[in-house]
Amino acid sequence: MNAANPVIRALMSLLTEREADAVKAKRETLYTLVCELLQANDHAALNAALTQAPSENAYSILWDTLRSAAEKPDSYSQQWAVPFAIPLILVAGVKGQTNLPGRLADVDAVREILKKHDIFATDADVWLSSQLAHPEQMAQVNPAQISRWRDQLQYASGGLPVTFQDAPVPLKDEGVFVRYLFGVAIQRKDALPAVKIGGQVGAWGVPLAQELGKQLQTGGVTLFTIPRVPQTWLAAQENGRVTQLETQLQVATSNALRSIRTAGRSPVITLAAHESGEIRITFCGLEDGERWEGFVWPLAPLDRTEQVVDFVRQLMVECQVNDVRIVETVQPDRIGELPFFVTAHIAPVTQQ
Repeated sequence: MNAANPVIRALMSLLTEREADAVKAKRETLYTLVCELLQANDHAALNAALTQAPSENAYSILWDTLRSAAEKPDSYSQQWAVPFAIPLILVAGVKGQTNLPGRLADVDAVREILKKHDIFATDADVWLSSQLAHPEQMAQVNPAQISRWRDQLQYASGGLPVTFQDAPVPLKDEGVFVRYLFGVAIQRKDALPAVKIGGQVGAWGVPLAQELGKQLQTGGVTLFTIPRVPQTWLAAQENGRVTQLETQLQVATSNALRSIRTAGRSPVITLAAHESGEIRITFCGLEDGERWEGFVWPLAPLDRTEQVVDFVRQLMVECQVNDVRIVETVQPDRIGELPFFVTAHIAPVTQQ
């Protein structure tokens, strides 16, 4: 933590305050500092503050403040632009290797589905790109750019002032990928939402998945598409990352349990947090100490270990796995030169 960083100082002052009025004032001070950095296009300072946040709670508060400063309009604004994205999870398999398209052939068909189901308001000015953005491309757009788009874009028809190269999805055997449908809507004060942000996937989910699957279908590929709800630019990236990991874990669990049960074994699932900032999950048969499979969930700053563990527990209930073991102590990254995994037959390291 760098106590000389004014954002960090304001953040720590807020975190240690207990009096309600003072909390409100210090929250406004932090918000003002973040807005000033956005206006100065000082992405390096914002990133440094996030990196130096001293705790999970501090990071979460700073991240929420940054999102609010970058994405929410001023109270006096009569209209503003809403850059948004729809995370799209692609679960695909093929014998050999190929590429899935990085661009939709008929984005108008997708737009009509979203308009039909009131995700896009009927008369709203909304633009949707035919490109599917890679996570790294989404991350190239920093919060200062988002705040400028919000304030400066007057029409959606011209799209967003950003150029992405097409990013086809490289597929070998099987994989779970995330891409983003992205666009911008012009929101007018006191009007209905030009694009509905957040909530739950409704009746539009199935027809949208079917349309996307049809447009992305490639010879020899088994493809399942899972669209999520439209979200603001920054929130969509976090949701896409988590949903991709959840889906990858679901696929890995299905494959591992099928193998274990086909062999007539009783599945045992073990979870352990590791010093490398990962949760490692292993699958093995109780009767077989030699064969096991592992899955790694890398923890990002907004992840909570308890939430990951709860997700795994619920997944195992759905998969009818009764033997789920949670290691309470943080485990080493490696033993010798090899990454360390705890299994039903490999005991956790006892902390001294």
